[in-house]
Amino acid sequence: MIKIKPELYNKIKKNIISNRKLFKIITLMYNLLPLIIFIAYPLLIIYLLFTWNMGYIRVIVVPAGTFIAVTIIRIIVNRPRPYEKTGITPLFKKNTKGKSFPSRHVASAFAIAFAFLYINTFLGILFLALAFLISILRPIAGVHYVSDVISGFLISALFGILFFFIL
Repeated sequence: MIKIKPELYNKIKKNIISNRKLFKIITLMYNLLPLIIFIAYPLLIIYLLFTWNMGYIRVIVVPAGTFIAVTIIRIIVNRPRPYEKTGITPLFKKNTKGKSFPSRHVASAFAIAFAFLYINTFLGILFLALAFLISILRPIAGVHYVSDVISGFLISALFGILFFFIL
């Protein structure tokens, strides 16, 4: 398990909170990036349906399969969150207990980004960048370990590359 020591996390958090502009930017990105991705995804599906693009089947099935796989792994592993285990206070209030591994936000964001990449290279790269930012923000927020976000990415990459680009 890759984890940040509580002393280091608290130092990072203190630096973020003391810099008001940085804190506002991180807060905005933490809240807005997942929202952008999860609004854009149904719009992509609607676009594919209206353009009679049969890619909509993969665009629905692959992220859904990724989401289900990650959810099952989270239930089985039920890893405590960093704020439960280390006693840190997350940057943003969070009350969820357990189910830290793997990060479902990261896995879903990357699965959707791979769906965009399958349909359009430019949009795919854009959404991969947004997913990458989400994966950075989750440990900074204190709601996931680094290994949680890495595993979320790896699961999505496995599903995305295999089912969008190989099979």
